[in-house]
Amino acid sequence: MPQDQLRRLLCLILPWAQIVTAFLPALGIGTSMAAVSAASRTPVVPAGYAFSIWSLIFLLSVAYGIWQFLPAHRESALARRTGWPLAGAFAVNTIWQTTSQLTGSVGFGLFAIILLGLACALTALFVARKTPEAGYGPRWIVTPLTGLLAGWLTAASFVNLSTATRYAGILPENGMAASLFSVVILLAAGGAAAAIIWLLERNAAWFAGAVAWAFIGVVVANLGVNQVNILAALAAGVMLALVIAVTWQRRRAATYPA
Repeated sequence: MPQDQLRRLLCLILPWAQIVTAFLPALGIGTSMAAVSAASRTPVVPAGYAFSIWSLIFLLSVAYGIWQFLPAHRESALARRTGWPLAGAFAVNTIWQTTSQLTGSVGFGLFAIILLGLACALTALFVARKTPEAGYGPRWIVTPLTGLLAGWLTAASFVNLSTATRYAGILPENGMAASLFSVVILLAAGGAAAAIIWLLERNAAWFAGAVAWAFIGVVVANLGVNQVNILAALAAGVMLALVIAVTWQRRRAATYPA
């Protein structure tokens, strides 16, 4: 069918578009995302090393594109059902990267874009969960890709909210008000992540791993040399513990039902 062919083609090409647009500043085009983030840094932004998770997400995205395009998987129900939402997530990520680097801003427009990407990623995650399929592709490509992508975009959405607020000048850059606002956002991020993990039951390991990686990055960032924010670090630590506890509880409940 023409629609299936288009889906397979988009899922093959768009992962590469994500990678190419991520390196626009290296070609002298726009401002790097690291510089953009640093310009509007808040206590919610993880330490720089945490963003290396995108390397794994990009790799899995390319692997997914190749896997679903192979003739042997042309009729895969999992590829068909996750293809469109993942293609949407890849496209939105590409738009977000390009826009942020060309404009050098992190305003509410980018926040709206990342929310759209999160909606696509969460759709792919829950669709994959409800479409069990045997083979190396579902286990080693689709499951980690949908989990990591949805988990990281969940965390990134709240990071974008904090930077958009800072960029818009709604809250001061320093002081108790800024710290308390950061704590509220971190608590909201942890609550949202825990709710999604609860719905995923025992299939939440990759999602929880991405969120936990983000919270660890926030703790490190707020206890670093250039920024010491005990309240934000404490809030991120508590939310990290919550994510781990809910993940363990849901896995235990699924393994040993009452």
